Amino acid sequence: MAFFKSNKKKDSAEREAIHEERKYLIWRNSNFFLREAYKTTRTNVQFSLAGKEGCAVIAVTSSLQSEGKSITSLNLAMSLADMGSRTLIIDCDLRKPKMGRLLELEAKEGLTDVLLDRKKLATAVTRISEKKTLWALSSGKIPPNPSEMLNSEAMRNLMTELKKEYDYIILDTPPVDVVTDAMVLAPQTDGFLFVVRGGRSDRRAVAHSLGQLEYANAKVLGIVFNGSGTGGGYGYKGGYGRYGYKRYGYGRYGYGRYGYGRYGYGYGYGYGYGSNPQPYAQEAPAPDRQ
Repeated sequence: MAFFKSNKKKDSAEREAIHEERKYLIWRNSNFFLREAYKTTRTNVQFSLAGKEGCAVIAVTSSLQSEGKSITSLNLAMSLADMGSRTLIIDCDLRKPKMGRLLELEAKEGLTDVLLDRKKLATAVTRISEKKTLWALSSGKIPPNPSEMLNSEAMRNLMTELKKEYDYIILDTPPVDVVTDAMVLAPQTDGFLFVVRGGRSDRRAVAHSLGQLEYANAKVLGIVFNGSGTGGGYGYKGGYGRYGYKRYGYGRYGYGRYGYGRYGYGYGYGYGYGSNPQPYAQEAPAPDRQ
């Protein structure tokens, strides 16, 4: 009995954490400084990709879990959609997906289902808002071989097809210092945004992760620094910490700036949650290119 009681407490804590994180989605939060922070990030990303023609594929990752990569992925996608760019966000975290729950999606299929059966793409892609140019593809069923699926010919073919439909594709990927999933996607991206969270990120893990990305020949577009509280009123206090102004760096990572945390390598990061990892999304056809 104690085992099931413990699981219920864990599930309840996870639901509360997701509820708190939703407050920091810019389509729900009217805080001026939070929105401006992501506009700054959006602008810097565009400068980093200057000269890029066609669809830009941007992966968002971090060194360890709970550093804000999923919120950063979603808010960047929302910010791009706000300027009219046709944007697709894909949850490529096939071990502990979060995007579907943050967006309260109810899709019956996701990325893994599409990789097994391309015909499911039309119903797996969900438009987030009829007034916005943002679509989402959740992770789908959790597989036993995430890295192999992400590094498959089916994934490469899918990305080639999706690039014809969108201006930007944002990939929410697993932490680099935990599993190799993000690195196997490097050849299919135009660059990575690396998320660091003040007071939580381990500077040694950050240094190691950036080294891993460099080894995989991945281009690091910049670093998003969460929880800095920089600039007086820019810091936004709440259940997610002081989540606000983003420092966006180029080239020099300055590992010593990052807070040293006691976050264990890979702690709590595995396959699934013991229940459905996310609610399902209403079936909606993928957009036709006009």
